[in-house]
Amino acid sequence: MPPGRWFDGIELEKLSPKRGGYQFAKDQVQSTICHDEIERFDIKCVYRIKNKYTWERYRERREEISKDLGGAWVKEMRLFHGSPQAMTIATQGFDRGFAKKSGMFGDGVYFAEHSSKSNNYTFGCFKPCDAHDDKECEICIRRILICKVALGKIYETKSTVKNLPAGYHSVKAIPHGGFLLRPEYIIYNDAQVYPSYLVEYTAKYKSDSDSEDERCNTPH
Repeated sequence: MPPGRWFDGIELEKLSPKRGGYQFAKDQVQSTICHDEIERFDIKCVYRIKNKYTWERYRERREEISKDLGGAWVKEMRLFHGSPQAMTIATQGFDRGFAKKSGMFGDGVYFAEHSSKSNNYTFGCFKPCDAHDDKECEICIRRILICKVALGKIYETKSTVKNLPAGYHSVKAIPHGGFLLRPEYIIYNDAQVYPSYLVEYTAKYKSDSDSEDERCNTPH
């Protein structure tokens, strides 16, 4: 779908750098770089995602969670998701049918607080770009999603789980060294996330860096 054009209730609105949404998305991506090997991200385009279908599903699911909590406020967070399918997700929403059941936390949808963590998944799970076969490619365009995620009652754990524990709406994996260096959040219902922004960018790496090694189990 060409950006900036409506198609059956869906629009990718390309934002001008002078727009507040552009600056918000840029600041979110730039201010959450936490991997030492990355010098910066150079933002190329920011799109505001307007999708009446995924928004309606998200709103209804948020209401369901609120009812589960006795009418209480539902905890939401802005989180990142990097994927080579980011453009498809922007227009069609998430589909756990493509999730890996062998992941540390089962076939959920995984999100990160840090843009640099999700950056590792923009070409695939710690994979290089197709054009240059380079994990630290500074030429190819990467895409990351900024998503509104309804977390509800969060199950926090330092170990792995394969399914959502009863009575909870999401899982927070707490860093504890070894293969998990940064926090991540997992949901098991596609309707609990609304992709809000799609950011296209290139990454600049430090020439003398040694990449942090996090075991690849699931897409972010």
